Amino acid sequence: MAAPALFANKARIGDSALAARLRREIEGDVLFDPFSRGRYSTDASHYQIEPIGVVVPKTTADIHRVIQIAADEGLPVLPRGGGTSQCGQTVGEAIVVDVAKHLNGIVEFDPDARRITVEPGLVLDRLNRHLAPHKLMFPVDVSTSSRATIGGMTGNNSCGARSIVHGTMRDNVAAIDAIA
Repeated sequence: MAAPALFANKARIGDSALAARLRREIEGDVLFDPFSRGRYSTDASHYQIEPIGVVVPKTTADIHRVIQIAADEGLPVLPRGGGTSQCGQTVGEAIVVDVAKHLNGIVEFDPDARRITVEPGLVLDRLNRHLAPHKLMFPVDVSTSSRATIGGMTGNNSCGARSIVHGTMRDNVAAIDAIA
């Protein structure tokens, strides 16, 4: 199978019919205007690639529906957390799905078992503030901890200065519920 052509979806950027369909079928925000696409065309890297549009889901059901619609349309979906990557993983000619605004909570916490279930948009510093009263911390220590999300860190297999002792994300994540 041939690799997809770079910028194969350029004609779909800002597609108003696609935006209207998404608005009808999800609860979250659909941002296909030039300003929003511009904001999401970059991250902490030097890359700039304009997305087709941006969806800010309010629920996991929104994410399911966006993936279904994208599949129907033959378009890629690109998840995004805090946009702190310095390697460009969060920019691309795709429907960008920003989980940081609404899907950023702590779902379940068992301090005795030292286990926590979080949503992908949870920021690392917020997680560690929650863990601190229990004398716990999440050991992956990225330099952008005030903005980096757990979902983005997981997708990137983030590490940091403590990774020699405590490991990377893959060593500290017990399970992932992925939406397909």
